[in-house]
Amino acid sequence: MKRLLRHAHVLTMDAQLSTYEDGALVVEDDSLVYVGPDRDIPPCLLEGCDEELDLSDTVVLPSFINCHTHLGMVAFRTLGDDVADRLKRFLIPLENQCMTEELAVASARLAMAEMQLAGVGAAVDMYFFEVAIAKAAVEMGFRLWAGETLMSAPHCDTVDVAGGLEISRHLISLCMHHPLIVPIIAPHAPYSTSFEELKLAQQLAREQGLLWTMHVSEMDFEMRSFRDVHGTTPIGQLSRLGLLDDSLLAVHCIHATDEDIQLLARSGTSVVHCPGANIKAAKGLARIPVMRDQGVVVGLGTDGPSSGNTLDLFTQMKLYAILHKNELKDRTAIPARSVVPLCTSEAAKMLKSYDRIGSLEVGKRADILVLGLDAPNMVPAYDPYSLIVYSSGVQNVRHVLTNGEWVVRDHRLTRVDLKALRTEFLHIAEPFVAAAKRY
Repeated sequence: MKRLLRHAHVLTMDAQLSTYEDGALVVEDDSLVYVGPDRDIPPCLLEGCDEELDLSDTVVLPSFINCHTHLGMVAFRTLGDDVADRLKRFLIPLENQCMTEELAVASARLAMAEMQLAGVGAAVDMYFFEVAIAKAAVEMGFRLWAGETLMSAPHCDTVDVAGGLEISRHLISLCMHHPLIVPIIAPHAPYSTSFEELKLAQQLAREQGLLWTMHVSEMDFEMRSFRDVHGTTPIGQLSRLGLLDDSLLAVHCIHATDEDIQLLARSGTSVVHCPGANIKAAKGLARIPVMRDQGVVVGLGTDGPSSGNTLDLFTQMKLYAILHKNELKDRTAIPARSVVPLCTSEAAKMLKSYDRIGSLEVGKRADILVLGLDAPNMVPAYDPYSLIVYSSGVQNVRHVLTNGEWVVRDHRLTRVDLKALRTEFLHIAEPFVAAAKRY
């Protein structure tokens, strides 16, 4: 299948941030075979084209990558949002008692639909029943880094970390070298998983050449406990134990100190910033500009639908820019063109996949987002990066391709029926919702 996309304003997000105001892309099967000015398309690529689409009045860029979420938690959305002890009162007991594989998958399918309609073509997921969620991602044409949550305490999927590691190994056996699914090892946090178990997780990741991820330096109680018990921060203790490395995605890092940031930079540990979820919970704002200045690779995440509620990265980009500008008292501090890479090229580098995705370059996978410029909020368009960060929203997502296949066409999902997904979820979630109302 050869597709020709013409006359778009193309933001490649390559190393030079090359742009083409009257640009074109040629997609053959799952890959890009031409990116450049429309006038320079080689005649041989114009021959035998199966589909040609005029994208005048659009901006085209790589589809977004959500670097941290919990897809199976849609069932918790809006539950106890303004309750101080929400984690202990709602999330943990309901998850342990009422979460099932069927509900986790129905939640994940709805979450992936939400992201695709918001221009997100890929995500890093940490949740339970991850083998089934990965299968659902394949059906929906969604690129997924799939990680089974590892926790010391018994939970809805298995009784301990050993069981979670076994599920992780099964996921690896099923999905290694899959075109859409990448297994990842996902211990929950250094306060919910023992150091010995974290070492086992790291060892499995190293043996298989995989990434691993966990929440770090997110909670006030976490910081107090590590200070009292270990005399250091969570990041400091992880460093002492050799648990910081260039395959680790450390999520949140809200309370990272100057020394912590130096440890992250020296070890090559990447950081996932989830500004919406963090400030909604009044946890604070991670010092991401300092981390980036010191060479830490950073990506943006939404966190789960129970934490940040929505799964779109337009919100996260805008929050990232305006919150840190305000914190620094400097409106020039976070240029828009430095923000978009956190959802595209920098995110792909974090995932060690920049050779395949994250920019629009010949030889890379055709993961493409098309934003329409016809809506009132997109007029005028002096600076496309500023437009994306400060003006754009999910309503402007016109088309999305993943691995060269349409997953959104003219604002509509192509592989699934959204109404059917919603109906299925609401039916499956009935026992969960009934239980939630009793808490």
